[in-house]
Amino acid sequence: MKIEDLSAGYRGKAVVPGVNLEIKKGEIISFIGPNGAGKSTLLKTLYRELAPVSGAVFIDGGDVAKMPLKELARKMSIVTTDRVKPEHMTCREVVMAGRLPYTDGFGVLGKEDREASEDAISLMKIESFADKQFNNLSDGQKQRTLIARAIAQSPEYLVMDEPTSYLDIRYRMELMEVLEGLAKKGVTIVMSIHELELAVSVSDRLLLVYDDGKTLCKTPSEVMGEGLIKDLFSLTDEMYEKIYGKGRI
Repeated sequence: MKIEDLSAGYRGKAVVPGVNLEIKKGEIISFIGPNGAGKSTLLKTLYRELAPVSGAVFIDGGDVAKMPLKELARKMSIVTTDRVKPEHMTCREVVMAGRLPYTDGFGVLGKEDREASEDAISLMKIESFADKQFNNLSDGQKQRTLIARAIAQSPEYLVMDEPTSYLDIRYRMELMEVLEGLAKKGVTIVMSIHELELAVSVSDRLLLVYDDGKTLCKTPSEVMGEGLIKDLFSLTDEMYEKIYGKGRI
């Protein structure tokens, strides 16, 4: 994925201007920064929910803005903070919906589609409620199901906006293990995340998004070693020492 001179925003006004970033195959990039800085806005521009104010996003040499939706869906899957409300669908059926980009006009699923769905269900450890109605699940179970759906899509690029939302600490840790496993298989992962300790532990690089829209890309060791978190979140010396001092992260 290549991001060239990308300005992301609304109604022609940039919230996050002038982003240039090249993301390698199998790399995990996490967007971190204060609420309202523009992390979600930038992600939405990557997966084409928002049109760029200027610049472009390329995957495999193709401009995302010009790519047919079905082709894009075969390359990229997304997990957003929006709550989907499928009617009368089981958890398994929601996961299998991730295979629709590979079907014909009638949406008929084949053996390969079912196998990919079952593999995703197993990977996210949701077998125990796979046949329950999606609308009857807890928020955490819904989140794990939606992540499984995105994985079932067999993407080259997995874009996730706050994927740890609604997950307790165990499932957050397990999700990080899943993402690391996918990255080792060549899936490129781009996500926004609030849990800095998880971002630091799992990411190859961190994209810092500041309140003024400025961005800075560094490795986790550089971010922590240079004390960049303090300025990013406008922490006082006391706050920073209390949270991040003495090797806590």
